Amino acid sequence: MRFNSQIMKFRKFLHIAMLFVAMISGYTVSHAATQIDKENQLLLQRLDSIITNQSELVKEKEIRISGLRQSLAKANDSRERLGLSKQLYDEYIVFDSDSALYYAKESGKLTSKVMPDNYDEITRWKLNEAFIYTVQGLHDTTLKLLDGIDSSRLSPDMKGMLFSTFSYIYSMRSVYLLPNKEMQRKDLIMANQYRDSIQALNLPENHNLLWVPIAAGIDREGFDVTKLDITALKEKVDRANTPSRENAIDSYWLSRVYESMGDNESMVKYKTKAAINDALIVNREIAAIQELATYLFEKGDLNRAYNYLIYTVEQANLYHNRYRMVNLSDVLPTVRDAYREELEKRDQRLTIYVVVLGILSIILIASIVFIVIEMRRIKRMRNLLKEANEELHESVKQRDKSICQRDEAISELEKANADLNEANKQKLSLLAYAFKLTTQYINALEGYRKKLLKKYKVKQIDDLGVLINDPELIKEQYQGFYESFDKTVLSIYPDFVEDYNKTVGDDNRVSPESIAKTKTLNTKLRIYALRRLGISKSAEIAEMLNVSIRTVYNNRTSGNSEEE
Repeated sequence: MRFNSQIMKFRKFLHIAMLFVAMISGYTVSHAATQIDKENQLLLQRLDSIITNQSELVKEKEIRISGLRQSLAKANDSRERLGLSKQLYDEYIVFDSDSALYYAKESGKLTSKVMPDNYDEITRWKLNEAFIYTVQGLHDTTLKLLDGIDSSRLSPDMKGMLFSTFSYIYSMRSVYLLPNKEMQRKDLIMANQYRDSIQALNLPENHNLLWVPIAAGIDREGFDVTKLDITALKEKVDRANTPSRENAIDSYWLSRVYESMGDNESMVKYKTKAAINDALIVNREIAAIQELATYLFEKGDLNRAYNYLIYTVEQANLYHNRYRMVNLSDVLPTVRDAYREELEKRDQRLTIYVVVLGILSIILIASIVFIVIEMRRIKRMRNLLKEANEELHESVKQRDKSICQRDEAISELEKANADLNEANKQKLSLLAYAFKLTTQYINALEGYRKKLLKKYKVKQIDDLGVLINDPELIKEQYQGFYESFDKTVLSIYPDFVEDYNKTVGDDNRVSPESIAKTKTLNTKLRIYALRRLGISKSAEIAEMLNVSIRTVYNNRTSGNSEEE
């Protein structure tokens, strides 16, 4: 008893110690948790996984680029070279700005050579060059390149691309003008004016530009964005399943709408979707993940924010994106310092954990020594108890054996009693059936007598003779007998047909379903039923069923007893 009490005290102490460690761990998890809902958390986890495996996606892209460059080196036809240069530009446009610029220029030269009269295509490649120059921060070069374009000669679609490029140029240049608020404001106004010009073109069913009115409305004073525009863009983004730059842009501007509306959960959802699209297509001209990192930093998710910003810096360096580097120069040091501070705090907590675990380990070792000593004492006591327990076990075993034998005898007795009760029930049923059948035939005989007497009294001797010689009367009586007999047999023996089928071959078997449906037995089944009731003589069976003895012989089954 004293040992058990000590064990209980030790267990309570261990529970308290484990609870203390769990409380410290719980505090750490709680401190690191973010305020993002479950759906967004799953999206962020997917983004983390894609970034971790980014090298595999880069390898796939580099393999595609290598194949295209090899094909271009072998191509001699100008049109074929133009097509391959276009494909290489599409691969490089958000992957490597220097290479993209090179293939944009090459494609422009080949376009001027192959289709010198196609002003739209020549202009397209100037706009592609302008996009790359803008990314690299060369805004003056970009504006000079576009200065000579005659918009009146362009198709509506190409005008839309021209205005979109100008909007992008002024929007990006405003970032470099942060110290000069007035100049920055003028560039943002210019960017919005070009977005308005795109909308004024009324391009039919152009889903690629659904984000344009939203981008323009966000930057206007008073947040001039309609619910119709938001709904159209949201439906497109929610339906999109294939990663692409277009889907990334749409998701990004939809997130900007929700950000302006103060709906942070939706903002995180669509900004994360934009970042996932960017990562899957190895887009290094990225804004979504950088803004997402800034938001997560404000919400306390330092680890994820720091990783996202480091990823953004790496992509900006590889892409030679001056704009992104300027933009990151302000936020990265702040996040890095906070991340470093968080690591220091984490190290302090780990030190505390190590000290606590060391103390608990010492207590645990002392407790183990104590338990070993007490277990030796218990072992000696158990040896004494074991002998007494073996004797008791043998006595219990003998008692259980006797009880088992008694239970078997009772079970056999109950089974015999049940069989006897069943046999008595069947005998009573047969007896009642016999009484009922006898009564029916006495009544039938009485009715027949009265019918004959009536004919006799009125001296209808001829009718009387006809009635006596009519075999149908007997047939009707036997038919009634057969119906009563069949119903009684089927009610007394529910498995009658199955039992019969066991005594005959496959060719002579009867369908239980057809018998259950008609409630009528054939001659073979009636003969089998009488034999089962104990009537084995063929003459008696023939007399009872009004059939010939030959019929009884022919219909005997292998399961019946032999003729007496």
